[in-house]
Amino acid sequence: MTRKRLVLLSMLALNVGILIYLKYWRILAGSKTLLLPLGISYYTLTTIGYFMDIYNSKYEREKNFLKYFVFVSFFPQLILGPIVRFNQSGFQIREERKFDFENIKHGFMLILYGSLKKYLVADLLVKHVSTIFDGVYTNYPGCVLVMGILIYAIYQYADFSGGTDLVLGIAELFGIKLPQNFKQPYFSISIANFWQRWHITLGGWMRDYIFYPFALTKVMQNLSKWCTNHLGKHFGRTLPACIANILVFMLVGLWHGPELHFFIWGLYNGLVIALSDILKPAFEKVNEKLHVNAKSRGWHIFQIIRTFVIVNIGWYFDRIVDVPKSFAYLRNSFVNFGNPLMLASKDFMNQILGNISDFQSHIVLISLGSLIIFVVSVLKENKIDVYGEIQKKNIAVRWLAYYIPLILVILSLSFSEGDAGFMYAQY
Repeated sequence: MTRKRLVLLSMLALNVGILIYLKYWRILAGSKTLLLPLGISYYTLTTIGYFMDIYNSKYEREKNFLKYFVFVSFFPQLILGPIVRFNQSGFQIREERKFDFENIKHGFMLILYGSLKKYLVADLLVKHVSTIFDGVYTNYPGCVLVMGILIYAIYQYADFSGGTDLVLGIAELFGIKLPQNFKQPYFSISIANFWQRWHITLGGWMRDYIFYPFALTKVMQNLSKWCTNHLGKHFGRTLPACIANILVFMLVGLWHGPELHFFIWGLYNGLVIALSDILKPAFEKVNEKLHVNAKSRGWHIFQIIRTFVIVNIGWYFDRIVDVPKSFAYLRNSFVNFGNPLMLASKDFMNQILGNISDFQSHIVLISLGSLIIFVVSVLKENKIDVYGEIQKKNIAVRWLAYYIPLILVILSLSFSEGDAGFMYAQY
């Protein structure tokens, strides 16, 4: 074994060992004494990626330990990511930084937009998500559960993407441009496309360091040849990738935590992607027989809605910690939906959420925040540079773009029950 390979294996064993001990051993051994460092997965995966890239000679190693240390522990990304590569931020850290007012302006705009997502939307929703899903099992009708999952979908996106915007904005104040982590994921047209847009840096990390190395192993290549000879070219081409995808998403589930519900959530996503790839020729034949115009706007909208539904089914397993309860709630969502008009009843909602006066006072702010997020997402999806367009407007329009979100954020803080923290910091 070469010295280079020995160093790589030693560093992998050290980093993975620390991660397993701190993040998983306390659960597996039933110990509650270990404190979990915030965001440990982010800087551990960053470190592993760095050593893998150096081993594969993607770039020269950093000889200055302090610069390497700053790259790994750059404070904005420390607890929320994104999971960066050395060629994305490490090279920037090497360079001399100069004051750039444009970076300051853009950074503050990202911070403002991230604060709107986090404090105006996520922090005002988190209590209501918890009220529905964290209590003992209740035979809620499906309409309540679907409402809860939709609220959770908005909350989770606003919390994580808002936190990421804050990280990117703070980094830009220092002249460092970190990679994007979200690209309008709820406009995705397939579950695979969704995971190419959600937590992009984690997906990229899993693709480069788990998916490809596993899919290109001799065992998988032999399986591909056997499937090609016995089951046809399509199976030969897709089956190794399907197995690799299932493995990747099981690991992504375990990345969130060692609890069973995360594993099931990961397995669900991996199986959906695998089945969609395997059955792609069958779907194409059905579309052909139904004379579906795959390029029409109607079909595009249908794909977005279909993907949104599939993703939200997965959120049942992601959010509901008790696995039997998640299956029971999922069943009720389909076979015991109830009358959705009951959601308009104040007495009924009082039974579900307790005193809903707080929810009623929150709903206007949440709706305004969600509307702003939706409009910005639509513009970005249509390749419009929102920040650039704002800068082209006259001073009155620019100040409205700055002060309306700022005022809404300040108002939201007066209704908030305190900082709920960042959901993804625990991972």
